[in-house]
Amino acid sequence: MNKLLVSASAAFLLGLAGVAAASDHAPDRRSVSVSGRGEVAATPDRARVSMQVETTKLDLRLAQTEVSRIVKDYLAQLKALGIAEADISTAGLSIQPEYDYSAKGGRKFLGYHLTRGIEVVVRDLDKIGDVLLKATTAGINNVSDPQLESSKAEALSRDALAKAAEDARAKAKVLADALGAKLGAVHTLNANAEYIPAPQLQKARFSVAASADLAQESGNEALGFSAGQIRYSATVNADFDLIAP
Repeated sequence: MNKLLVSASAAFLLGLAGVAAASDHAPDRRSVSVSGRGEVAATPDRARVSMQVETTKLDLRLAQTEVSRIVKDYLAQLKALGIAEADISTAGLSIQPEYDYSAKGGRKFLGYHLTRGIEVVVRDLDKIGDVLLKATTAGINNVSDPQLESSKAEALSRDALAKAAEDARAKAKVLADALGAKLGAVHTLNANAEYIPAPQLQKARFSVAASADLAQESGNEALGFSAGQIRYSATVNADFDLIAP
């Protein structure tokens, strides 16, 4: 029994030695690592606008009444512009008591601060200026810059990735040719895509335009709004095999 164990151990050790010897003589892998970049530009075809109605009052019911009135007035104006109900969300509501902690004799209750959020998807960019301006005339006091989007975002992002991969392969081939080698298969690949928004409206300009007489011009003209282009960018880090001649 002991002889069998000794023989098996010896065979196992010889096998390990053979593997080590083979690995010592194995050629090192030759490779080239590059980064590629791709970008696709597109004209946006919709915008997403987020806004809030905020007020603070001692009487909670009065605060709720004021906020509800402003929201209802604005929704009526959106309907008149042809904005579909499915593209409007008014679900966000926050009620927070506010106190002045610097008052003598302890904290002083200042009232209830109500915040009602509204999000609008504008699918006709000719109306984006009117959507923004009517928000201020309705009494909405916190309007964020519109986020311009494309309904073909996924396809554009894939196109950017494809361009980045092509750029990486082209760079790797240039290096391989310069070294007198042949470019082999890709060994590892890491990719990343990102969205680059168009320049946003300036809030200061928006405030001035909102208070002007807009009877003779559209909202887009009043704000000087131009959709411009949005871009989808991608980067690829690739490691290619190099085949020696």
